[in-house]
Amino acid sequence: MLPWFRAGVNPFRPHIRRHTTCSNRAPMPQPVTLVLGAVPWEIKPVIAALAGRRPGRLGRFPYHAGRIGRQRVVTAITGVGKTNAAFIATLFIARFKPARLIYTGSAARLNPELRTGDIIVGRRTFHHDAGSWQAHGMLYRKVIGPVAGHPTHFRYDADRGLLRAALAAAGTHEPRIVTANGSTYRPAIRAGLICSGDVFGMPAAKIADIRAKLKCDLVEMEGSAIGQVCHELRVPHLVIRAGSNRAQPDPGGDYQALGQIAARQAAFFALHLVRSLR
Repeated sequence: MLPWFRAGVNPFRPHIRRHTTCSNRAPMPQPVTLVLGAVPWEIKPVIAALAGRRPGRLGRFPYHAGRIGRQRVVTAITGVGKTNAAFIATLFIARFKPARLIYTGSAARLNPELRTGDIIVGRRTFHHDAGSWQAHGMLYRKVIGPVAGHPTHFRYDADRGLLRAALAAAGTHEPRIVTANGSTYRPAIRAGLICSGDVFGMPAAKIADIRAKLKCDLVEMEGSAIGQVCHELRVPHLVIRAGSNRAQPDPGGDYQALGQIAARQAAFFALHLVRSLR
């Protein structure tokens, strides 16, 4: 057994008391809500909100544990990209056996109606780079999966219960005022479609192809990998993203200016959702 999977490193174990009955067994701990983000500023508000915050490490990968409302929460960063997201999500799911996984952060705006800070609750995520790039654009397709007869898909639906809870929470959440791109406003919240790929900037042809074929609102680099891992491991999941810069070939400067604004909006809504969960 790997050393970080031993019961001794469970951040919640010191708070578990044994029954005084003859069974002498510890009561079942409350399930964990796992909240992940790609980069530190995407989960910074989550860490700050943890009551009884305790840092820890799973191997060499840091996390924080504590409580938000009635929920036991573990939060960590995955790093950028689908491989990092899938790896860290799988590792933390195997260790903490979470009741649910919420992924929060920023994403580039594909939908021209979205503004910086507008929050999309992902009802479905897509791998926008799964298939074949042909003369007429992307041909999306399933591929051979690890289980015979069960190919891996390029799209994954959010958990219905979490999606309903998030949309209900949207009715009681008041996003913080944003000033961006020459305007001041209160961001909107709605359900939408999110796609992921291992590219930071994209040419106009690729952006147009995604809009035409997938009709996604936002594009980022981790959500569909989270969807795939949670689908295969049967963990309810939801991806929450706020729009930052517009999708473009070279988003570096705009992302630096707008990414943290969007990350905070998504994190504050994720916190509101977690507090509303029973």
